[in-house]
Amino acid sequence: MQIRGLLWRTLALSFALGAPARAAASDLPPVLADSIGRERGLAELARLAVEDDDATAQAARQRLRAAGPAGLAAFERAHAAALTAASDAYLAAADAPVDRRDPADLADPARARLLGALDAVCGQRDCVLSRLYWHTDLDEAVRTARREGKPVLSLRLLGDLRDELSCANSRFFRAILYPDPAVRAVLRDRFVLHWASERPAPKITVDLGDGRQIVTTITGNSAHFVLDPGGRPVDVVPGLYAPADFVAALQRAEALARRTAVLTGEALREALADHHEARVRALDEKFKSLARAAGQRVRPLPRAPRPGAGDLRAGQAAPLAISKMAVEAPLLGATGEPVDRLAERWERIADVTTPAVELSRASLGLMRTQQWRSGDPTRDAGDRAAAIVALRRTLALDTLRNEQEIHREIHRWWARGATAPRDLQSLVRRVYDELFMTPARDPWLGLADPSLYGGLVGGGRRTQAHL
Repeated sequence: MQIRGLLWRTLALSFALGAPARAAASDLPPVLADSIGRERGLAELARLAVEDDDATAQAARQRLRAAGPAGLAAFERAHAAALTAASDAYLAAADAPVDRRDPADLADPARARLLGALDAVCGQRDCVLSRLYWHTDLDEAVRTARREGKPVLSLRLLGDLRDELSCANSRFFRAILYPDPAVRAVLRDRFVLHWASERPAPKITVDLGDGRQIVTTITGNSAHFVLDPGGRPVDVVPGLYAPADFVAALQRAEALARRTAVLTGEALREALADHHEARVRALDEKFKSLARAAGQRVRPLPRAPRPGAGDLRAGQAAPLAISKMAVEAPLLGATGEPVDRLAERWERIADVTTPAVELSRASLGLMRTQQWRSGDPTRDAGDRAAAIVALRRTLALDTLRNEQEIHREIHRWWARGATAPRDLQSLVRRVYDELFMTPARDPWLGLADPSLYGGLVGGGRRTQAHL
């Protein structure tokens, strides 16, 4: 019986490669026959991708992934009802009472296989609420962008977007930005998506000695780099934004990428300079308006000082990503690393901007399923409500800092008289070196300050062979 089952799966997988479909359509024109073969092949692969047999499922998922967005579309068609049910379960979770059980059997093994297959095809963890296809080959993404006439949105992060423990910012993207209906529509319809890892995400484990552990990532930042259909960078959206502000930033960048796609040389430089100078002026006016609304004296924002190579500390980089810092600051403090305080002006302006921050039901549902629960419904409901209030506040602060400080500096790079890197990799390096304060030249990401004594040999640094 096992041999018969293995033979059946082998024949089914062979069928999915397209040969039987082409034979059945041999009386059709070659182009049409190939098209039918591919369609039938992807449909069969989509069915095999959720098989109990791991080898069969893995092979099918890889073939669907290699087929690009068409592979994702085939998977969505083949499992439309089950995927809709899974999405609806997350939406229902947004309003569900807090108890010790996952709502709507989200942990059911069959559903776990379905969502695992979807994530593998998308190239992103927690893809069920966004259904986005992410290229991991930049050249292929640019070829697709040229063919479709779309800009490329290239996410750079620490770690792997498919892993739970990618950097904190990318986890917020997956939970707060990508599932949001407005964000999802812009990403799916207006851009070709790509992601790449800058370096592994540092992880920290607190072992409480009784079987309990806290495991999370620490330090690092992420950014979305906007490229025109030819692969030339035109803008960067740095760090985490509230969903509505992220959509606005993407729409401005998309319009710029499309407008400049046909330009070269001096005409391109002038068009980019015009746009980025206008954005600096718009940010100036926005900051004045926000400062007045917060009851503050209006004064120019000073350019944030950037530390030299010997001054880098994780505690200085942490406030550049407020939502991430809220998670990491207690753990940084436990390591003896002091975290710089946020300027009071941002706190006061956040009092004005926080009420406008909205989270989608999709995001709230995903957060609900990830929340740690004590088992006391009253306490857990209070913790959840407090977490949402705190998150909206930190999102407001993140948006302010990222737009008014970091994005403003990026706009200045493209303004007249400035020198913006013309290739993507140089731009990525400059963002991480100068703005995120996590340069590639620092192997410890500011976490090993030689000026601090902790009573450990070598300051606690260890280097192990990594295969």
